[in-house]
Amino acid sequence: MPIRRSALVLVLMLAPALGGAAGPEDAVTAVRKTLEAALEVARASSTRDEKLVSLRGVARDILDTRAMGRRAIGDVLAAQPPEQQAEFLDLFDQVMVRAYLQKLLLFRSPRLGYREPQTKGQAVIVGTKIITTTDDYKVDYEMRERDGRWVATDVIVEGISLTENYRAQFASLLRDRSFAELLDLMRRKTHPAREEPM
Repeated sequence: MPIRRSALVLVLMLAPALGGAAGPEDAVTAVRKTLEAALEVARASSTRDEKLVSLRGVARDILDTRAMGRRAIGDVLAAQPPEQQAEFLDLFDQVMVRAYLQKLLLFRSPRLGYREPQTKGQAVIVGTKIITTTDDYKVDYEMRERDGRWVATDVIVEGISLTENYRAQFASLLRDRSFAELLDLMRRKTHPAREEPM
């Protein structure tokens, strides 16, 4: 995924979940309000590091990375000891937030559009569009209500699910490596002194 496209992913990853009743329009409102708040952070005069701290807090509040992590690793997780399950979900949260938020600040002042929400089972799919001077990108959010607020359990960029993308990566890694080796790779990925691709 090129850097600009990755940055677009992040702008819209910050959209979901402020709270409200369980209706499609409430999910759209949550996306819109949170996206506006995220863009305000990105446009602020603070340093890049200060912006990343603020955006990381927003992302962790609105993305259900535990649900995303469980979906990404599949049945493999249930077969692991509880301590390794907990560590995987914590590391996945860090990988998900870190991998994309650092690219967010590369993208400036997009125009945003919203499409009609669609109900899919218990989820509401909120469709958004990022419009730039050269292109526009579709990003859909799979929104679910959790404890009275809306959270994203998947983000679909130009038809590609981020969760399914990680699922494919994990499946490939686990063909040749153990779960413990996967955890070690994720630890190294999230260590601030190293930036290794997954």
